[in-house]
Amino acid sequence: MFGEKPDFSYNKSLLLRDVNKDFLIGVWDNDSLTEGWNSEERALARYISNVLIKERASAGKRERVTDSFVNYLLGLLKFNDHPLSLELKADCYFEVFDKKVASETDFSIWKDNLFVIVDEDKHFHNVNRLTCWGEYQIAGELLAAAFVNHIYTREIYCVQSLFAIRVIGTRFTFYRAEIESNYITSLPEGFSTNTMCIYRYPVDQIKDDFPCFDYTDPDQRRIILDILIRIKNFVIQNRTIRR
Repeated sequence: MFGEKPDFSYNKSLLLRDVNKDFLIGVWDNDSLTEGWNSEERALARYISNVLIKERASAGKRERVTDSFVNYLLGLLKFNDHPLSLELKADCYFEVFDKKVASETDFSIWKDNLFVIVDEDKHFHNVNRLTCWGEYQIAGELLAAAFVNHIYTREIYCVQSLFAIRVIGTRFTFYRAEIESNYITSLPEGFSTNTMCIYRYPVDQIKDDFPCFDYTDPDQRRIILDILIRIKNFVIQNRTIRR
């Protein structure tokens, strides 16, 4: 789903010495807990601790601290290094009939075109199975990104592959969309019968909990980092457009 594991790795400081949520939540008020850690470990631990503390605060505060955490994490993974570009608030849209539907993502990752969107949801308690986990918004944002890519792609292609990363606090859910070129070109006539496929990872869990991986869990932290580095490799290798 995310391509093979690359021959390069990530900064091991991102593993935070395999500490758990109970440890991390105390870091904000007790700096001595991370004494002896390197600067990147200490900074990341404080970002996460602040997210955990603010989870019970107002929605606006939760969103701001999650922004800071995600921005720092993606920076340590070098999603802002050439040939990639990490941008804020990408404005995308798609058109159906004579209607234009606008979309704005929290973060976007570019390599010439837009291939990864990062969306944060500050309303964790409103996300449930009855509302389909709020994933219609993710689908719309992926379609908008694909539509804009289609406009700026000058060569003929068959399928675009785009990724979405949804972050709620410290919880990550990953998506991959496969969108056919003729799906995009048919939109002016209405929603197409052609194919747009979106895959989620993790898939539905046994319980009614939102399907996600939590960065505060040491084992799930490794899964999150592995997927992020695979996505980065996929984009760098120019595998996002299939001709």
